[in-house]
Amino acid sequence: MDLQHPGAAPAGRSTPGGAARFSNNFDFLRFAAATMIVVTHAYALRLGYTGIGLTDPVLLMGLTGLATLLVISGYLIAASWESTASPLRFAWKRFLRVVPALVLAILITLFVIGPLMTTLSPAEYFAALFSPAGLSTIPFFEDGSAIGLFQENPWTYVNGSLWTIPVEVLLYGVVAALGIAGLLRRWGALAALAAVNVLLWAAWFDDPRMAKIRFALYFLIGAFLYLHRERIVYRPVVAGGLLLVLGLSALTPYPFPSIAGMLAIPYLVIYAAHLPIPLLNNFGRSGDFSYGIYIYHYPVQQMLIQVTGNTLLLPALCGLSFPAALALAFLSWHVIEKRALAAKNFGTADLRRVLGLRPPTGAVADPAVARK
Repeated sequence: MDLQHPGAAPAGRSTPGGAARFSNNFDFLRFAAATMIVVTHAYALRLGYTGIGLTDPVLLMGLTGLATLLVISGYLIAASWESTASPLRFAWKRFLRVVPALVLAILITLFVIGPLMTTLSPAEYFAALFSPAGLSTIPFFEDGSAIGLFQENPWTYVNGSLWTIPVEVLLYGVVAALGIAGLLRRWGALAALAAVNVLLWAAWFDDPRMAKIRFALYFLIGAFLYLHRERIVYRPVVAGGLLLVLGLSALTPYPFPSIAGMLAIPYLVIYAAHLPIPLLNNFGRSGDFSYGIYIYHYPVQQMLIQVTGNTLLLPALCGLSFPAALALAFLSWHVIEKRALAAKNFGTADLRRVLGLRPPTGAVADPAVARK
């Protein structure tokens, strides 16, 4: 493995996926990042987000976890685009990775957690759920007041984690659009998008909701690091210096920790992802549970807070919610996600076989197999 240019693929292999998956630490880093977010949300949900400063250490930990996930996503999505046979197949692979597990999580939330936790009667709950006000909260709902969920909790969001998913899907579309236009590898294209993002962040600086647009920068930087991987050098001394800057920034007022994060986290994530540590390289062999943890932990924590009257201390809330979310993530991976991903190379010949149709007269077997 080339430690100075770790993303540079050898001949015949152009993506960090596939067999190369277990030669890097992306699975471990995603799992660790999701765990950091679980702890931060437990901390914030107990307090109702009130009194938590923008430089609170626990909050900064969660923001670092989210930034890590987005850097990895940008890096791997750019790799996927470059190695996929067509835009339609790229979209199909993204659909399979995001939507099936998300739909199941939403259904479990609405039809299992909802009826159990709502303050409404069953008839009132389902009437509210299918009312215009209730339907408007699906699927990326936040406040559960329309369906009587978590109204006595310090914070009433049902699944506040899901705001990132439509943002990330939009960024997938940005990668595809730039790729189709032939602009993806031109460094000026991503740089221009990053500049626009910074300007919007500056314009919405005082709006906590809109200021979240800064997180798109991590995705764009991650994509840039993959696309220009042969020219980017990763050295321990640089990583150590950036880690020191990131740590010291936690002692400074906002927005300096966010600025330091944008400068340091992408480099550190890709550097750490390619360290030759066999234990971490093989971390994901039993499954990739990070997505499941991410989409399930928030409503699980809200349930625990409601059932216990918010009497659990932070270690107890984390100790109960994380295993529950991990169990749901395990089921999500083995029942939904792994099976969905198995269909990513599904072609016309496969469709004919499933439907029991004969190939057209004179047709040959479909040779097109999408590369990862």
